[in-house]
This record gives sequence, C-alpha cells and structure tokens, in this order.
Amino acid sequence: MVVKKPNVITSITRQKIADAVLLSRIFYSGKLEQPTFLNRLFDLKSLPSSPRESRYDNAYDDIYQHTVNNSHDYPENWIYSDPRINLLHVDDDLYLKFLCETLHPVVRTDNEEVQKLLSIYNTNLSADSFEIIKIDEISDQPIFGGVRKVLGKAQSQSTKVEIKKYLNTAYIESKINTMSRAIDTDTDLAIGTAKELLETACKSILKQKGVLVDTAWTLPRLIKETANSLDFKPKNAEFPDKAETSIKQVLNGIGTIVQGVTELRNAYGTGHGKDADFKGLESKYAKLLVGVVSEIVIIFLATNGETTELIETV
Repeated sequence: MVVKKPNVITSITRQKIADAVLLSRIFYSGKLEQPTFLNRLFDLKSLPSSPRESRYDNAYDDIYQHTVNNSHDYPENWIYSDPRINLLHVDDDLYLKFLCETLHPVVRTDNEEVQKLLSIYNTNLSADSFEIIKIDEISDQPIFGGVRKVLGKAQSQSTKVEIKKYLNTAYIESKINTMSRAIDTDTDLAIGTAKELLETACKSILKQKGVLVDTAWTLPRLIKETANSLDFKPKNAEFPDKAETSIKQVLNGIGTIVQGVTELRNAYGTGHGKDADFKGLESKYAKLLVGVVSEIVIIFLATNGETTELIETV
C-alpha cells in the first residue's frame, strides 16, 4: 500500500494565490485555451466529464465545451474546486508544476505578467518554505521550477543557468548537478567536483585563446594563466587603467582562495583514500567553497564573452 505524503503547501496558501491571481486579472492559461493548457499537466481524455454533462465521456471535451465554445460557463477559479483538477488539494509537486507552467514561455510571453505572477507565488509560498526560481532557459526565455527554500538552493540554480550560457553541455550540467546535490550530503564530493569544474572552465578558455596548458601546472597557476589571457579592463570606467589594476589585485587574491580549495580538496575531497571513520567537512564550508568556485567560473566565462569549447577533465 502506497501512503501519500501530506502536502506542505497548505490549502490556505493555495487559496491566497488563487485570490491574488484573480484580482490581478491575469488568467492562468495565458495565450492558450484552457483545455490545451491543462492537458500539459493532466491527461484530460482519461478523466471523466462532469456528472452534469452527459454529452461527453471525458474531461477534455467537457472542458472545451464550457470554456471555449461557451467561454463563460465556468467561473474563473473553477480549477480549484473541480474534483478532477482540484488544485487546492493535489500533491505539492503537481501544484508547483501548475504554477511554473503558467510562467512557461509557450504559455505566457508578457514579461510584466510573468514577474507579477512570480511575485504573487513567492510572496505566498514563502509561508510554507517553498519558492519558484529560474532553473533553465529556452530561446533566451526563463524556465521556472518549484523548490523548497533551502539556504543556497536558489543560488546554486541561478549559478547553473549562468554557467550553461557559456558551457552548455551534458558534462558541465552533470558536474553542476553533482556539486549542488552533494553540498548537504557529501561535502568531499562537492569540493572535488567544484575543483574539477574550475579546471574545466580554465582549460577550455585557455584552449580557445590558443594557450598551451602545461600538465605540470598547479591549479593556482592554471587560474593565473587564465586571468592573464582575459581582458579585465573596464570599457566605460573613468580611469580604466587604475580600474584594471584594482581588478587584477582582486584576481591575484583568487590564487590564495584556490590554493585553499586545493588543500581542502586534498584533505577532504574525492579522489583520495580515507579511513573508515573519516569525517568530512561541515556543509557550511562546502557551501562556501562551491560558491567561491562558481563565482570564479562565472566571471572568467563571462569575461571571455562567448561560448567556450569544452575540454573535459578527469
């Protein structure tokens, strides 16, 4: 017997969202007809028609009749009370998928409406420790997903989207996913994967710049060579030379940070033998290292400014 998990997103929160969306005059199905939209989430042909509708034997034809052919038969919020859809009580995953689907670029192209709905959703979902965040892009348009509000979760997702702009491959995505998932459960794996991601980005940029990478280079040397290959001079600064000097001073500090990452990786990361009773770093330190490495990767890739050909590291 499968026991259904109780919902965390309460019917109170869901009703508040329904009321706020109704007041906003933004319709959930966007530019799609209601049955077309709902069929993206539910197999309407397999659901029954309403007991009051004897002409049809499935929900799709029933809903089409009363929302398209006769567009004012159903009240605007009928999907919350209709037992076939029942958004007040469906499981959390399906409810979050519904909210995210209302923001999908196939459904909605008005960015002002997207931002308004996003604000309504997150303002109310916060009470139940959920949020809707950008998790990907399609044709330069955001794709959203619903997640529990965990420290660093939203940041790791936005980092993934940013890096994929420049290194959009299954290999990179797997590294980012592994790193993000392991932060709270396997800190040495998170640290080791962060180092591999940094090496991948640096070697890929250097290859594109025509710089031969010496296999004997340490990670700090790899960082230094990558920084030297990129143009960090601000184009619109009042004193660009002074600004460049300051930026390079900051970048020089990256070597120290990366050395710390390397030492921690050697002590706590994957790839080195551990005693049976070995205890890894606390997750807060893994979050710090993953965050630092991710930001270094992003600034290098963004400064490079174009899609970078991938060099996989082992």
